Amino acid sequence: MKKVTKISIFIFTLLGLGLSAYLCKIYYDANFNPYALASFCSVSEFVDCDGVARTTYSQFFGIPLCLWGVFFYLFVMAMLFSDKLAKFKLFRFMEVFKNPQSYIFCLALLSFCISMGLAGISLFEIHKICVLCITTYLVDLALAIIAKDFSKSLIFELKQSISDFIDAIKIKKYLIAFVAVVVAFLGVLTYTTLSNVLTPQVKSMKVKFSSDKTYPTEGNVMGKPDAKVTIHEYFDYNCASCYMLGISLERIMTELDDVRIVQHNMPLDSACNPLLQTGGHEGSCQMARYALAAKKQGKFREVHEIFFDKTPATEEEILQLLKQDRTIDIKQLQEDANSPEIKAELKQEIDEAISKEIDATPTVIINMEKITGNLPYYTMKEKLMKLGATEKNNG
Repeated sequence: MKKVTKISIFIFTLLGLGLSAYLCKIYYDANFNPYALASFCSVSEFVDCDGVARTTYSQFFGIPLCLWGVFFYLFVMAMLFSDKLAKFKLFRFMEVFKNPQSYIFCLALLSFCISMGLAGISLFEIHKICVLCITTYLVDLALAIIAKDFSKSLIFELKQSISDFIDAIKIKKYLIAFVAVVVAFLGVLTYTTLSNVLTPQVKSMKVKFSSDKTYPTEGNVMGKPDAKVTIHEYFDYNCASCYMLGISLERIMTELDDVRIVQHNMPLDSACNPLLQTGGHEGSCQMARYALAAKKQGKFREVHEIFFDKTPATEEEILQLLKQDRTIDIKQLQEDANSPEIKAELKQEIDEAISKEIDATPTVIINMEKITGNLPYYTMKEKLMKLGATEKNNG
C-alpha cells in the first residue's frame, strides 16, 4: 500500500471514528439521559440528529448504528496496520490478511451502499436528517475511493477478498477461532435484539398503554381524589423515558389502590420553556398545547397516548393523526390549541414546575419527595406501598 494512500485512509478513518463516537453520545443523551438538552445538530424539525436517534431505525439487531460505525472504523484501522500488528504474538492471526487495501475498499463500498439506504429512510420515512450521519456516509465514500486500486476491476477485488478469506479458514486453528467469534457474535446479537438493553425506543414500541382502564380518569388525573398517595408526574412528549414511565404508572394504577396520579406538561422546548434559550425537544410545546385543548373536549387521555405513541413533529401531522378519532372536533381543537387561553395555561404549568426546581423529564413528586429519572417499575411499586398504597383484589 502506497504511503500517501495509507495516510489518507488513516485520516478519514480517524474522522469516521470520531464522528461515530460523538453520534453514540447523541444516541445516549437522546434515549437514556433525561437531563440532556438538544445536541448542536438538532436545529429544526427536519435537521434533527436527536430525533433520528430516538427512532427505531437508529439500530440494527438491538445495537445502535453508531456502534456499528465504531466497529467498522476500528476494523479498517486494524487492516491498515495489519502487517505491524501481525508481528505481535497476540495478533499473529492477522498474517492471513494479505490484501488489506482490497478489504478496506470492499467494506467501505458496502458501508456506503448501506448508508444510501439509511439516507432514503431518513428522507422518506422519518422525514428528518442527521447531518453527522450524512458526514459519515461521505467518509465511507471517500475511503472506498482512496482504497480503490484502479488497476484492478471491482469484480477482481471482490473475488480476491473472498478467496483470501477461504484460504484463511482452511487453516484449522483460524477456522476454530472464526467459528468461536461467530458464535459469540450471534450470542451478543441475540441478547441485544431480545432484551433491547441498548434500544429503549424499540422497547417502547413493543409496549402500549393499556386500553383496560380499571380506575377513574378525568383529564390529566388518574385515580380517586381521596387516595393516600399522590404522584405528580412531569413529562415531555418527546422524552422516551417519559413514555416508559407513563406505561409503568398505568400498570401501577391497575394493580394498586389508594394511588392518584396528576400529570403535568413540562416540555423541554425553547418555544415555550424559558429554561431553554434555543432548541430542545422541538415540537413538544405544540403537542402540549393540543393535549390541553383536547382536555376541554374530554379527550386528554386519548390524545396523550397518541402523542406518546406517534410523537408527531408538525401541526399537520398532529391534525392528521387526531382526525382518525371522529369524536374530536378538529376545527375547535386547532382553534383552542392556538388560543391565548391554552398558551397561558401551558405557561402556568411550566412556571409551576420551574418553581419546584424541575428542570428535567421525567420527574415525579410522590407525597412531596421529588425523583428525577425513570424509576424501575418494582422500585416505584414498593415505594408506593410503603406510603400506604395497597394491592387491588383483582380476583
